[in-house]
Amino acid sequence: MRKYSLRQTANQYLKLGNQGSYKIKKQRAYVIHKMIDDLYTIGDVPSSWKAIQSHHIHQLVAHWKKSKIRASTIMNHMTIVRHYLKSIECAIPNIDNQSLQLSKTSRKRKRKLKIQHDHWHSWDNPIPRLIMALQTEFGLTFQEAIYIKPEINIQGDSIWITRNIAFNSADRTIPIRFEMQKAILDEIKKLTGGKSIAEFNDYEDTRVGWRKALKKHALPINKAYRYLYAKQMALYLLPLLGKYEAYWVIRSEMGIKSRDSLWRYLNE
Repeated sequence: MRKYSLRQTANQYLKLGNQGSYKIKKQRAYVIHKMIDDLYTIGDVPSSWKAIQSHHIHQLVAHWKKSKIRASTIMNHMTIVRHYLKSIECAIPNIDNQSLQLSKTSRKRKRKLKIQHDHWHSWDNPIPRLIMALQTEFGLTFQEAIYIKPEINIQGDSIWITRNIAFNSADRTIPIRFEMQKAILDEIKKLTGGKSIAEFNDYEDTRVGWRKALKKHALPINKAYRYLYAKQMALYLLPLLGKYEAYWVIRSEMGIKSRDSLWRYLNE
């Protein structure tokens, strides 16, 4: 009977209330009806809205917390509840967020990783160093970097990523523009004797060594570092080709179809 009485009064208020959009009205009705239903679930329903006390609201909020409702959601609910109680001239003390021990948990901002494309120069282990170099200086993925074979994939003036090792199963060509790139490829040839890194060093040993090197240099393990190639090439190509053509070249060399993907790389 008490629950029916509270709902009847609330429905009259909701019917007459014309503030806000349809969505706001719907949310207001949901919260007030939820409040009544949950007071009934708790087993402490006041005889009327005028009889509602501070402890009813504290019990209600405790119930919502126990039900794993997020603090931000409860705070939004309470904004509606307080406004409703004020509208029906039912002033209740100590039901502000502080009294109810409600506060939004502030999310830590994700720290932007600061790393230069030539970071690999300081690495002492040759295999992880070359893997990082291939990602940042040629835009390869980790898998592409460890499976390229010098005798097949390294041409005179470019790297030919064949579809059998390409991440997207499509051939692509990456030009050799700088002396640094030539030096990297010469070092791979000399180190592996014409084999791929995965063949020369065993895939599992290579993967473990790569992870150890990343940890040593305080870098995330599950991250692709070829975005540094996109950034480096943008700086190099934009003055030469202009924005449209430069971005087209970068996407072509990295095997990226989506403009959004390139945008994410450039804004990492």
